[in-house]
Amino acid sequence: MQRTVKLSFKEQRELEALPMRIAELEEEQKSIGAQLADGTIFAKDAKEGARLSERHAEIEEELLVALERWEELETKRK
Repeated sequence: MQRTVKLSFKEQRELEALPMRIAELEEEQKSIGAQLADGTIFAKDAKEGARLSERHAEIEEELLVALERWEELETKRK
């Protein structure tokens, strides 16, 4: 017999907010990726180029965490 677990109010709100957060991260990553793609940012401002590269990597990690959390909450909800 499988026990049904109901999400807490906080978890439900978190689950509802995750798709928007993921979309925001993906959009930011796309924007940064476009800036980094042509490489001119490094010629114009190497420090900013390095910052954007670092942020791009951070977003990748944030996306992974958000997607894992979304999956966890969806699984718990079922």
